[in-house]
Amino acid sequence: MISAVLARRYARALLALSQRHGNLKATHQDLQGVSSIFEKDPRVRRFFEAPNIARTEKEAFLERRWKPKLNRNVYGLLVLLLRRRRFDHLVAIAAEFHKLAEDAQGITRALVRTAVPISERQADALTRALNRRTGRKVTLTREVDPALLGGAALSLDHKVIDGTLATQLWRIRRQLREARV
Repeated sequence: MISAVLARRYARALLALSQRHGNLKATHQDLQGVSSIFEKDPRVRRFFEAPNIARTEKEAFLERRWKPKLNRNVYGLLVLLLRRRRFDHLVAIAAEFHKLAEDAQGITRALVRTAVPISERQADALTRALNRRTGRKVTLTREVDPALLGGAALSLDHKVIDGTLATQLWRIRRQLREARV
């Protein structure tokens, strides 16, 4: 829980800073890149989290290898995390920043689950309808779940619209049980 609170705090500060400097997209890309390195290469993570390696050596590495390649905001965040011994929160900060950055750019993620794959045309029509309905740019992810039998379930902004066959059959069954003859 503390990690999530810290991640949100750092992510919000980084978002505000990048919006003020007008480089939100660059900050987002660089932070995602650094985060993926930390997730994929345990040696990098161990190097920065190791207490037996001097902080000056880590700062020198950051300055020599990453400062020329990274956005100023992301480099500053890395130095700050290093100085405060919070490098272990980097991946959580990046994930939280990703959510905040997409929200700031007017992007919403949606997931549609169907029993059979939907066509590209159907996905485009659904995306356009969601764009109009939400007033935001919707990024649609498609997932096939044969257990649904039929219909579709849509998850959007922590809301679920369940139009699956199982749910419809459950509603009919409930209505029949409640019906008085």
